[in-house]
Amino acid sequence: MTSKTKSKKGYFSNHAKSSAALVSLGIHAVLLVIALSFVAVTVIQKEEKAFEAKPVNRPKMTLKKLQVPVNIKKKSTKKPKLRKRIVVQPKMNSTMPDIKMPELTGVKGGLGGGIAGGIGGGSGLGFSMPEIEIFGIKGKGEKIFLILDTGNHMLIDEMGGIPAYTIIKNELIRIVEGLPPTALFNVCIFQGGQVNTLFPSLVAATDANAKKTKDWLDPLNSAVDSARSGNFGIQTLGPGGVNKWGDYRIGKFAKPLKKGGSIYGDHWSGGRVWYDAIMVAMQQQADTVFVLSNSWGHQRVALQKVPTLEEWKQSTSAGKKWVENVAKGKVKLAEENAQRKAAGEPPKVISGGEYGIIRTYFDGTQRPPEPDYYYYKPKDFADAFVMMADQHRPKDVQEKSGLKRKSGKVDFSLNVVQFVRQDVEADERSAANFSQLTQICKGQYQTVSGLDEIKSYVK
Repeated sequence: MTSKTKSKKGYFSNHAKSSAALVSLGIHAVLLVIALSFVAVTVIQKEEKAFEAKPVNRPKMTLKKLQVPVNIKKKSTKKPKLRKRIVVQPKMNSTMPDIKMPELTGVKGGLGGGIAGGIGGGSGLGFSMPEIEIFGIKGKGEKIFLILDTGNHMLIDEMGGIPAYTIIKNELIRIVEGLPPTALFNVCIFQGGQVNTLFPSLVAATDANAKKTKDWLDPLNSAVDSARSGNFGIQTLGPGGVNKWGDYRIGKFAKPLKKGGSIYGDHWSGGRVWYDAIMVAMQQQADTVFVLSNSWGHQRVALQKVPTLEEWKQSTSAGKKWVENVAKGKVKLAEENAQRKAAGEPPKVISGGEYGIIRTYFDGTQRPPEPDYYYYKPKDFADAFVMMADQHRPKDVQEKSGLKRKSGKVDFSLNVVQFVRQDVEADERSAANFSQLTQICKGQYQTVSGLDEIKSYVK
């Protein structure tokens, strides 16, 4: 036993290096197998990830394809609207009577591309706006409001007298007769504290309404009637018409202005009549307004109290002299008109009442005392016009059209033709005020001097 045991130990001790090598080799073989299997598994997993990534791109491709039909549908929805408007309007054109417009001045345009809505009562009919030209001023609108001054100051010799005024009237009549039947219009006259319109509100420019305009304006300040009766102004109008007297003071005009004390004479003096006439136009929602007058007027309000004209005439020697000279002036005017009548000439007209008589025949006469004034500015008028238009704008017009209008915005045009004297320099105050007011109100301003220049605008 002892010898066998020794022999075994001797064997392992003799072959220790070989046994270790074999064990090491076996261990490496096992590790190699494990490593190879790990690599194989890893490669297979990477291939699976690459394979699964392919479907991710497919949804993106389908999204790009879906965008094309969406854009096509949006474009196609607009075409039917345009076709409907093109089809409807020619049908209406064919039913309209004579709508030919003057070539050089007057009204141009008529039916055509539609303008939806309008700005208020008597809403727009959806046609192209006619272009109107009056004494060098052009304007476009569906709802036209013509305002004519009938005061004596429009008839003085230095401005062309009654013959010039007759041309002005005839030009307005011609403008109305040339309007297309799709337009709405009204005619307004003013004098002193009175404002009259031909119709209660805007009406269609039909032949019948054009004839009413002619019948109404023809006798106004005509040479024959005035020479025979001695009457001028509103009382010489033809049949028809509506008195539009009212209190149109809003905005700054309705608030007492204080400057070191109270305001006196809150009705303010002079010139308010064209203000009232424009206020009527704003109530009727006109989008184009023409004013034919000769002066901006005083447009002021007294800031302090002074004796009235009647009080001054009765209580002072200067006032008594004033009364005496006014009486003499009236006699002189009557004598001059008698001579004109005998010669077949139109009568002489003096504007300004007693002040006009004194200015014409006794210019050096002492005048009544005057207080300090606040003179209203163009912006005061423009703000008041916009306020009046806003107050009378029907709500259903905006709701039906879907338009949202900002309050206080000017959406009309105010145009002024000022007829001025030939014998004096231009009235810078009137020109500056009218020019600024028409600019604010998106319109134009023009002066016309004397009979010859009036004729030059009329073909």
